[in-house]
Amino acid sequence: MTKLLLTGATGYVGGAALDRIIAFNIPDLEVTVFLRSESKAAPILAKYPGIVTVKVGKAAYSDPEFSRLVKEADIIVHAGDSSDDSVSADVISTNIKDGVLLIHTSGTYILSDFTELDQKISRKFDDERDIETVTSWGLEHPHRVIDIKILDIHKFKPTVNTIIVCPPLIYGVSTGPVNRVSQQIPLLIQLAAETKANRLFGTGHASWSNVHINDVAELYAILVKTYLQDASKLAVNDQGYYFVENGETSWKDLISALDEPLVKYKVIDSQHTSDKLRPWTEDDLKEVRGQQFAKRYYEIYRSNSSSKATRARKLGWQPKEKDVYSTLDEAVNVYLNGLSD
Repeated sequence: MTKLLLTGATGYVGGAALDRIIAFNIPDLEVTVFLRSESKAAPILAKYPGIVTVKVGKAAYSDPEFSRLVKEADIIVHAGDSSDDSVSADVISTNIKDGVLLIHTSGTYILSDFTELDQKISRKFDDERDIETVTSWGLEHPHRVIDIKILDIHKFKPTVNTIIVCPPLIYGVSTGPVNRVSQQIPLLIQLAAETKANRLFGTGHASWSNVHINDVAELYAILVKTYLQDASKLAVNDQGYYFVENGETSWKDLISALDEPLVKYKVIDSQHTSDKLRPWTEDDLKEVRGQQFAKRYYEIYRSNSSSKATRARKLGWQPKEKDVYSTLDEAVNVYLNGLSD
C-alpha cells in the first residue's frame, strides 16, 4: 500500500483535491487526512466511510501526531494553509522520509510585482519557459519564503522530490466535504453587501489568470496517479512548478460583471454599480474593514498575476469547467442563500 497524507481536507482547495483523488480510484492507495480541529472530522468520515482515515492534532502542525504522520507517508499533499505557514513547512522538511513525493500548494500571487500595481501588464509567466525566473525571486514576492523552504528539501534529502502547485484566482463551488467556496470573489460580494455598493479598486487595469476549483482538483489527482504509474513524467524540485489556469480577466471586467447579479439579487441597487461610483481607496477600506484587510486586499485587487500552465497540459490536464463569468450569478446566490446540496 502507498500511504498518502493530505492536509487541508476541510478547506476549499484541499477538500476538492481529496475528493478528486478518491474519485480516481487509484489502486493500493491508503489515504489519511490530518485535521487541526476534531469538530470537522464528521463530514469527512461521512462522505468517505472506510476510505479515508482521519487524524487530529490539537496543537495543529506543532502536534507530534503530524510529525508522526509525515514520517510514515509515501506521498504528501499539503494544502492546509500551506502557502505562508512556516511551521508546517519546517515539520515536513525535518520529518519527511527518503523517497517521498511532496506536493505543496502555493499560488500565483508569487508572480505579482508590487511596483506594477493597477497597471495593464502583457507579460505572462510560463511554468516551463520561465522557471528560472520564478525560482530566482527574492523574499519580497508573496509565498516565496515558504516556496524556498520546500525547494530546499531536495537539497538536503536528495531522494525526496517536491512539486509546487500554483493556482491563480480560483472560482466555483468545490466538491469538498466542508469549505466549498473560495475567497477572492466571495469577498468582493461580501464587501458589496456590507456597503450596498460595488466598486473598482483603482482603474481595474491589472489582471489575473483564473481557474475553476474542479479543474484545480483534477491536477492534484493527475499528479498523484502519474507519480505512481511513471514518475519520470513529472517535473520536480527546481523544475517542479505547476501552474493551473483557464483564462484571464482584468479586475475591472470581473468587478463590472458582478454588477448584474448583485443588482438582480438586490444586494445593491442600480445606482451603486461599479460604473457609477468612484473606486475604493485604502482609507475607505480601513473605515469599513480595518487596516489589516485594507492593506492586504487593496494590494491584491490591484495586482497582476498572469500564468500559463504548460507543464500540466503536457501531463494531459485540460480545463473542462465553465469560465469565471458564467459562475458569478451562482456565486452571489450562494453568498445569499448558502449551498443547497
